[in-house]
Amino acid sequence: MDDNPTVALNRDKFPGKWIGWMTVAMARISKLRVERHDGKASLILKHVIVVRVASFAFRFESAERLRECIKYYESKTRPSSRIAARTLAAELGEDWRERRGWEVERWFERLPMYLLEEPKRQKVLKALSRALTLAESGKL
Repeated sequence: MDDNPTVALNRDKFPGKWIGWMTVAMARISKLRVERHDGKASLILKHVIVVRVASFAFRFESAERLRECIKYYESKTRPSSRIAARTLAAELGEDWRERRGWEVERWFERLPMYLLEEPKRQKVLKALSRALTLAESGKL
């Protein structure tokens, strides 16, 4: 297996764990600086945590958002998409019916369904947990 030139070339191009002729891609975690698109300079630097896993890229503004996503993927059963009127009124005010249309989705309702399959869910959870550890330790 190691004396095959194709495997040797691909091993250099695509890092990860190699099993025979295929690679098991590892998650890529990075922190990117967000630049303003209006052309104005800013002294406040903003960064985004990007986690690429299972052919999908997650982008997080903060470690708190990352924790919310980890909490979502830890549960095997999905939360209801229904939001109680009392909760909406507390968050948006008494005129919430005029301010919020019914077609609005929450962040977890926009995720691709294939990420909820058990093998992918475990990969995503492992990558997100690793990203949180790196972000909290300052190594990211």
